[in-house]
Amino acid sequence: MLPLPGYFSSQAWAPFFLTGTVVDSPASPLSGTLGILPTNPDGTVNPKSAFSYYFGQQSQAGCTSPLGTCKLTASFTEPNPKRNYVEQWNINVQREIAPNLTVTVGYVGSHGLHQLIRGDDFDQVIPTHTSAGWLWPYNPTGKDMRINPNFGLIRGLSWGTSSSYEALQLNVQKRMSRGFQFGKSKDNDSATILGDAFSNSITTWFWSAPSISWGPSDYNITHTASINGIWDMPGLKSLHGPAGALVNGWELASIVKLNSGTLTTPLISGDPMGVQNNGSDTFGIPDHVPGCDPVNHNFKSDPNLVYINTNCYKVPMAPSDPAIASQCLPFARVAGSCANLLGNAGRNSIVGPGLFNLDFSAYKNFAVPKISESFKVQFRAEFFNVLNHPNFQTPYSFQGAHSAQILTETGLPSGGGYLANPTVTKPREGQFALKVIW
Repeated sequence: MLPLPGYFSSQAWAPFFLTGTVVDSPASPLSGTLGILPTNPDGTVNPKSAFSYYFGQQSQAGCTSPLGTCKLTASFTEPNPKRNYVEQWNINVQREIAPNLTVTVGYVGSHGLHQLIRGDDFDQVIPTHTSAGWLWPYNPTGKDMRINPNFGLIRGLSWGTSSSYEALQLNVQKRMSRGFQFGKSKDNDSATILGDAFSNSITTWFWSAPSISWGPSDYNITHTASINGIWDMPGLKSLHGPAGALVNGWELASIVKLNSGTLTTPLISGDPMGVQNNGSDTFGIPDHVPGCDPVNHNFKSDPNLVYINTNCYKVPMAPSDPAIASQCLPFARVAGSCANLLGNAGRNSIVGPGLFNLDFSAYKNFAVPKISESFKVQFRAEFFNVLNHPNFQTPYSFQGAHSAQILTETGLPSGGGYLANPTVTKPREGQFALKVIW
């Protein structure tokens, strides 16, 4: 069974097929090439096939692949995965405080096992877990140490991760409504079939060691609150006629939305650990300085809007154990460091700027009894983000300016950590409307 067609267009590859780009030219005419087998019966490359134009000319010295090229794409799906499932539970307690006031408190939870993990490139170097943490092999010459060097990359699907969600929910209902939720979702890899489904996603974590990526989910918003209300403004009974019709009968409505920020992961650019999964986004993880606040809370005063406190991060250093330190490759510009050692700054360990938004509306119904008893004309004035409050975007690792990559492959600061696409909400907007109701 093939994946959905949308998967091909979004990823530009299809398992079970050789895909490539062929330019229509006298040297490589498209006419008569598609649908022709890539090789002849004797095993030689068919010169009339699309394969010969795209792949057959890429033979590499020393490549042990039968096709003579180590740049082909393959796919891997775990052959005998365990049944994945999600356990869910919840409990709610509701109390009527007054005839028109109800309070509900609830606890919601779930636990997923054998969940999907997808990666752009599973063909990577496997690390070893040591007393100092996860260490990749000592490889000063850059030798290809991947699982299968005969391929350029291997797309992968496996079911070796888990997820957990717990939340406290509070709701107060009256004429004015309030709602509050506190929760946390954690997993090894927040993914759909596309893998990096969210702006803060990292496409390929380490499928062989899911515990490395255990942390808050990419879509986790720890705190969220919504308060909305409608107020019937008291009228002036002394007013009659046109003046009373204009002043009396107004209703005001408002919605306040408050969220804690989205999450991001501080990274080292390049492939300092030597994972060699170049078909995906390569990266390293720095060390977090204990007790240091990773957020610059005064970022609005910074001319570059630097949000991440980069002083809180450094490259991993060689451990005191001489047996492990001897297997360390230092960063080019940091003596005593250990580039092939995974740092302790976890996945999604930085909380981005929070969100505050206030919408406001006022409306009034004008009855038109001369037409019918139910005929009304409603005037509405609506304002979105009425306070014109700026809400800032989190620095991301592989979206926009890649500003969450705060250290370079040499070990020095990159000058990142800033808000590349500052605002996520529009400035204040207003609209006026007339609505006919009958």
